[in-house]
Amino acid sequence: MANGAANSGLKLLVTKGPQAQKAVGIWLFGCAAWVFSLVILGGITRLTRSGLSMTDWKFTGEIPPVSNEAWLLEFEKYKQSPEYKRVNKGMSLEDFKFIYWMEYAHRMWGRALGFVFAGPFAYFIAKGYVTRQLGLRLSALFALGGAQGLIGWWMVKSGLEEPTSEYVQPRVSPYRLATHLTSAFVIYCGILWTALSVVMPDPPTGSMSWVNGAAKIRKMAIPVSAAVGITAISGAFVAGNDAGHAYNSFPKMGDTWVPEDVFCMEPFIRNFFENTSTVQLNHRTLATTTLLSVAGLWLAARKIDMHPAVKSLIGSTLGMAALQVTLGISTLLMYVPTSLGSAHQAGALTLLSLMILLTHTLRRPSSTLLKSLAAAAKPT
Repeated sequence: MANGAANSGLKLLVTKGPQAQKAVGIWLFGCAAWVFSLVILGGITRLTRSGLSMTDWKFTGEIPPVSNEAWLLEFEKYKQSPEYKRVNKGMSLEDFKFIYWMEYAHRMWGRALGFVFAGPFAYFIAKGYVTRQLGLRLSALFALGGAQGLIGWWMVKSGLEEPTSEYVQPRVSPYRLATHLTSAFVIYCGILWTALSVVMPDPPTGSMSWVNGAAKIRKMAIPVSAAVGITAISGAFVAGNDAGHAYNSFPKMGDTWVPEDVFCMEPFIRNFFENTSTVQLNHRTLATTTLLSVAGLWLAARKIDMHPAVKSLIGSTLGMAALQVTLGISTLLMYVPTSLGSAHQAGALTLLSLMILLTHTLRRPSSTLLKSLAAAAKPT
C-alpha cells in the first residue's frame, strides 16, 4: 500500500499512464533480449572461427552472394587473407559458405537491432510517452549501438593483417575483442537497467526494516557486480589469445598450480594481457574470487532482515554463479567445444543480468515512499 501511495510523487520515465509504461517496458526488455542473443551469436561466430570470412565492411550493409560466380568472387577475396593462407588453405567452397553465413548473420542481426530500437523509439516520442531524461538515455544507447558496428569492423580488421611471425596464426587483437565485448555488455546492461527503471520506478520495500536491510546488502552487492563484470571481460582475453586451449586441466594448470611461463613476457602489461598462461590464470583466479564473493553475499543476506524477493534473488544468483563456474571448468576440460563455449558465454551474461536486477532492486527508494513507510510505522 505504501508503494501505491508513493507513486504520485515519483518522477516517472514514461508519461501517459500505466499502459504506456507497459508498452515501453516490453519494448526495452525485447531489445535487451535481442542484444543478449546478439552476444551469444557473436560468441558462436568466434568459436567456429567464422569472424574473418568477410574481408570488407560497408556502412549500408552487405548483399550476400546469390550466384555461383558471386560466391567464387567472395571466396577469392578470402583466399587473399592471412587466415586462409595459414589456417584454411585448401578449404572447399561449401565450408567457406558456412563460415561466411555465420559472420553475415551476426552482422545483419546487429543491424536489424538498430531498426527494432529506432522504430518504436520514434513512435513513443511522437506519442509523448518518453520523458526528456529517458529520451537522452536511450539516445546515448542508440549512439553506442551504432558505434558498436564500427568497433566490430575495427576488431575484424586486425585479424586481416599479416601476423608479425610466420609461426603465428592470424587472429583478431585481444584488446579489440575485449573492447567489442565490453561495449556490448554496456549496451545490454544500459537497456536492461532502463527497462527495469521503467516498469519498477521504486524498489519493493514493505517496511523500514527491509529498506535498512537492503541498504546494508547494497554496499556489498555493488563490488560483487564489478567482480562479475571484470571476470566476464577477462574471458575476452582468454578467447582473443586462444588461452582456453593452453592448459586443459583443473584445478592445476598441467602438473603445477602456477606454470613457469607465467609472467615471462616483457613488459608487464603485455604479459598480463597477451601471455596465454597468465591470461588463463587471471581468468581462473577472477572466476574463483567471484564465486566466493557471491557466496559471501548470500551468507551475509541470511542474517539481515530483507524483502523475501531480494533474498530469493540472491539465492538464484549464487546458483547461477556455481553453474557458471561448472560450465567454465567443463569447457576447459573438453577443449572448448562450441556448444559448451557458447553456453559459458551465455552463463556470464545471465549472471551479469541477475546482478543488474539485484542492484536495481536494492537501490534506495524515493523520498516520497520513505515518508509513507515512516508514517505507516508510527504507532497510532
